[in-house]
Formats: sequence, C-alpha cells, structure tokens
Amino acid sequence: LTSPARVPAFRLETTDSEEGGSTAAAASATGERGSRDQLPPMESAFQKENKDFAPQIKVNLNYRKGVILRIQTVLTGTRLFNAVLGGAPDSLEGLLEYLMLTSKYLTDSEFTEASTGKTCLMKAVLNLKDGMNGCILPLLQIDHATRNPQPLINAVCIGEYYKGHSALHIAIEKRSLQCVKVLVENGADLHAKASGSFFGKENRGVCFYFGELPLSLAACTRQWDIVSYLLENPDPDRRACIEAVDTWGNTVLHALVMIADDSVENSAQVNSMYDYILQIGARLWPSLKLENLTNLQGLTPLKLAAKEGKIQVFKHILQREISGEYRHLSRKFTEWTYGPVQVSLYDLSSVDSCEDNSVLEIIAFGCKAPNRHKMVTLEPLNKLLQEKWESLAARFRFNLISYFLYMLIFTAVTYHQPVLGKNFIPLKATVGNSMLLMGHIFILFGGVYLFFGQLQYFWRRRLFIWTSFIDSYFEILILIQALFSVLAQVLCFLELSWYLPFLVFSLVLGWINVLYYTRGFQQTGIYSVMIQKVILRDLLRFLLVYFVFLFGFAIALVSLTREGPLPAVFNQTAAAAVAEEEEAKVPYSGFVEASLELFKFTIGMGELEFHKELQFKGFVMFLLLAYVLLTYILLLNMLIALMSETVNSVATDSWSIWKLQRAISVLEMERGYWWCKRKKERSGILLTVGTTLDQKPDERWCFRVEEVNWATWEKELQTLKEEPEGTSEPGKGPTGESAPHPSHIV
Repeated sequence: LTSPARVPAFRLETTDSEEGGSTAAAASATGERGSRDQLPPMESAFQKENKDFAPQIKVNLNYRKGVILRIQTVLTGTRLFNAVLGGAPDSLEGLLEYLMLTSKYLTDSEFTEASTGKTCLMKAVLNLKDGMNGCILPLLQIDHATRNPQPLINAVCIGEYYKGHSALHIAIEKRSLQCVKVLVENGADLHAKASGSFFGKENRGVCFYFGELPLSLAACTRQWDIVSYLLENPDPDRRACIEAVDTWGNTVLHALVMIADDSVENSAQVNSMYDYILQIGARLWPSLKLENLTNLQGLTPLKLAAKEGKIQVFKHILQREISGEYRHLSRKFTEWTYGPVQVSLYDLSSVDSCEDNSVLEIIAFGCKAPNRHKMVTLEPLNKLLQEKWESLAARFRFNLISYFLYMLIFTAVTYHQPVLGKNFIPLKATVGNSMLLMGHIFILFGGVYLFFGQLQYFWRRRLFIWTSFIDSYFEILILIQALFSVLAQVLCFLELSWYLPFLVFSLVLGWINVLYYTRGFQQTGIYSVMIQKVILRDLLRFLLVYFVFLFGFAIALVSLTREGPLPAVFNQTAAAAVAEEEEAKVPYSGFVEASLELFKFTIGMGELEFHKELQFKGFVMFLLLAYVLLTYILLLNMLIALMSETVNSVATDSWSIWKLQRAISVLEMERGYWWCKRKKERSGILLTVGTTLDQKPDERWCFRVEEVNWATWEKELQTLKEEPEGTSEPGKGPTGESAPHPSHIV
C-alpha cells in the first residue's frame, strides 16, 4: 500500500501571482473567516473556502518572464475548487500542463483550504452525484503524472478539529462503495487515522468517535458492503488489517462498543455488525482471537462494554450463541432443553474474578456508569455472584458478629467514662479502670483496622474517586468513624477532655454503620438502598436550601432586635441584673440563638408571644410569617413529595442496586482481609464445547445456569447433551467425569 509521507521532504512552493497574497490578507481583514475559535466546517455551501494561510516562503516565477508569457491562464485554488464542485472532467483541461509549467502540485497550499487542509480531491469526494464525481479519477491521474512527493490521494486534513481525515474517510462517510473502490485501487491508505478533536471520544462538544480508521468508520456507520470490500478485497495487498488500532489502541470491535447507546435500533445494528466482523475475522484468520485483543487500558471489547456501561452490547457479547460453522464464536452453549426449560453453559473467560481485571471487578470497582447496577442482574453474572455469596455467606456473618461485638464493647466503654475533670487513669489502678483501659486499647486497634481497610477500598477505586463518593455511602461513614475513634483514643491518652465528643460521635456513626450489613439480607438491603437514595437525592438538596433561608432570616432578626447600649450603672450587681433582664426580653440576641428559635418554627414549636416588647415587632412578625411559609409549609412539604417520588422511582432499581452492593461485598471478602490476602477460587468447570475452524478442541471454563425462556423456546437450538445430568457441577455426569455427547437439533 502507498502510505502518506508523514515527514515530507523540504520543498519550496512556487507562485505566479503578482498580488503576492494580498487577497488572502484582505479576506482575513474583512472578516470572511470569522472567529479563530469557531469550529471550521468540513464543507459548507454558505461559507467561502478559507485562504488565510500562515506566511511562508515561495519561489516567485516572475523572474522568468518567458515562463509567465507562456501561461495563458493563472489557475487559483478557488477556480480549481469550483471546477471539481461541478463534477465535469472537461473543466480540468489544461491543469496538467499548468502544473508541469509552474512546478506546482495539487497538494500545495494554494490548492488547499487554510483552516482544515482540505484538498481538491476531498472537495470532489464531498460533492458526489449518484455516488461518484467525474473529477476524482482525472485528479488522481494528474497528480500521478506530476510525480507528487506527497500523493494527493493520501493527503489528510490539518488543524485541531479534522486532523488526519482523508479522502477515503469522506468517501466512506458519503456511503459510496464506487468511490471507495476507486480510491483504494489508486493506493489510498487503508489505515489513515482521523485523530482530530472532532473525532475524539473525550471531546464534550459535538463530535463523532468512530475509531479513527476507515474500517471502523464503515462499521460504525453500518455499511456492510464497504466493510466486506475492505476486509475481503481480492487483492491481499489492498485489504484493511482487522487488527489495526487507533490512538487509544481500540480495534474495530472496541469502536462498535463505544458508539452503542442502548437504544433498540442502535443496539440491533451494532450487535449485527459486531457478529459480522467476528465471523469475517474467523473465516479469514482462523488463529486470530479478535475479541481477546486489548486496548491501551488493557480492556477487551467485553470489558470495555462493562466499564462504559453499554448494557445492550455487553449483554449481547456475554450471551452470544451462534449455531453452525461459527459456533466456536459463542459464549453461551445450550446444554439441554425441555420445552421452555433449558440448561445453558456460559463462558467465564474474562468474567470470573479469579482473573486480573475481570468483568466482575470492573463493574464493582472500575465502572463510572450510573446504570452499572443493571449489569449484575444479567446471566451468568447473577447466578455466578449468587454462588459466590453462598460460599462466602458464613464469612459475612462472622464479620457481622465481630462488628456487633466491637460496637457493644465500644458502647460499654463510652457509657462508663469517668466524670470530666478527674484523671482518667488514676495512680492506683483498680480492676474497673483496668478494664476501661483495655476497652480503649481495643477500640483503638479496631479503629486502625477499619481505617486501613477503607483506605484500601478507596485506593482500588482511586481513578473513579467521585463515583466512589457517590456510591460508597457506608464506606465513607466507616472511614469517618474509624478516623474519629482513633483521634478520640489519642486525645484520651493525652488526657484532653475533647476526646469525649470525638468518642461519642464515632459511637453514633458506628451504630449507623450497622446498616452496612443489612445488604446481606434482601428485605433490609433494599430498604437500606431506599434510605441512601433519599438522603443523597432529596435530603441534601433540602438542607442546602434550608440553611440558605436560615442564615438569611437569622441575620435579619438579629439586626432588627439588637438593642442600644445599656445606661451607665454604678452598681455592678444592678448592671448585671439589667443586662440579664434585657437579654431575656430579646430572644434573638445572637446568631446561634436566632437560628435555634427559627428551627423551632420549622418544626412547628416556635412561639410568637415573646416579641411583644420589640421595637419593630410588626416587621419581625412579617419576617417570621414569611419564614414559616417558606420552610414549614413549602420546603417540608416539597421534601415529603420528593421523597415519595424518589421511593417510587427507586423501587424498580432497588433490587439491582442491592445486588451490586452485595456483589461489591462478595468481591471484597473474596480478596480476603487487607492484612491477609486470600487466593481466589475459580468458578465453573473446564469443558470441551466443540471444535474450532482448524478442528482443534474448544475448551472453555463454563458455568451452568438453569433458565426458563418462554420467548425463544420454540426455536431450534443446537444442544450438547440429550438429557440432563447432575447439577452439582456443570457438565459432569454421575461418575464425576465429563460425558460428551454428539450435538443434535431439538
């Protein structure tokens, strides 16, 4: 293949213009280009081509008067663009002679667009009629005749937005197979990367990420004929490499995953194209494991779908079942069926947590998608996590009992604290004080244990720290509890009285965190999920608005009810009595007092009769009534309505959210304790599910799932066995050995 010159050799362009670029400068001065920060269009019928090039050195042909005399017509970029716009090859007559006479090439700056680097070939491809432009082939022939060191066919756009975009990309975007064939047959680069910000996946503005490569663009725009042509071109030297990757290391399968949006139409087309490319790859390159190729983040297409929360394509890959020649591409195998009941074997490669960076770990710790809780309800993840939970439930109960005993000791130590002002550790130790001291030491070690355990949890999710703060409600509270308990013990051993508030606050958080262990039980776990959602969605917003109102009204009332300075009194006792009397008359003597009184109004316990002696009691009464209307009537009732709406909306997702929370706990327990790592056990069993295209045994680690499917049970499914076997271990007969049977059609 002819590849573009990435680092072109130094060459001076020529010019035969007597104006010397004044036109471009004038166009820039009159504002034809517009703002430099504005996104330049690739092609526009309402905006002229930009000729505002950066100054550059050129060879002026005016010094060769004889040459100038032989040039009958000076050809400019505008005239050339207008010629190819019409699509008439006759309009290019004399172009070759002009280029040869002036030592110019079609890729020179005067024949391109300044802001995007668009060439006349791109202009022709952008303006097709019935799938073709008559000027394309003549332009390629003329460029070849001039022996251009930077071939026109592989010229790419420049600039921030469309960098790397080539004529082949444009032809594919225009959905013209005829034009694509012409470009490929004339040496178009099949692996040119459109890496501009318009094609970037991290651009927050208007953009379209398709994987940068021409093949990925054809696949993402669902052009089956072009995909087939690029991969199955009769000329092996002009085939697109199915393993080619973009700047992020994404293959064409990764690109398909990225453009999925979980809509019905998009999902159906993406899934079909995904399987189509897989089958072409398996047929042309049988030894290539296309789905096992990873990007720069170490993610396969399946793992990328899990990380990005692309549920529909994730479900399709996870449950893909293909019959016939390409059965080895399946990840699901029907072992046995009887009516709507079927026993399925799911491939656990890249899924089970025994592997590094598995799908389960990505969903639990590395996914920032808000809908990630829905993925753990898909098979085989649902049954796989259920099996892991059943094997680790005893450890969870042990952790619950241990934490409950820790909180009982914590409570007893806090309840039996000595009176403040006395030494905590007397000189002569008694049995009771010794037990209290041991209790404090026990609380200290427990706090340190919890602190480092939660630090390890957040370290594993450090790349998604904001998502961790939103989802990890109890983990944050446990971390705060551990921090306050450790600080309380340090202050206690330093004999500082401030240890007691820290200790009590840690105790309160500790009992609240008992709710963390409710996720081990379905009813209490779902109820806990609803509480968390109400707090995070509604209560925090209510408190934010409420404190704004409280601050404003409290400052206003303190300013209105503040009295002037007291008259001079020679008797100090009398002065103190007068001050107390005046303070009793004014309930809003300070910001704290005013806030407390206003809070009473919020809960319906405020009293208006205390304000009869105030100077501006009418206006104070008006402020209090306004405060009651805004808080007690408006905000509280709105909070109740929003909480009811949240409970109703979350009710449908509470079960899956609880499943996700329990999955996180399962994976944490599976790893062991932070001070003692545990070897992970592999789920499922190794089975031979068939043969590959090269007739080699196809061995997979599979997990058995018993399902009832009324939607597709009437379809013919290719099964592995004629009758069910023992369900204790997937794929094993009564003797414990694998009992393969020939495949048959039910």
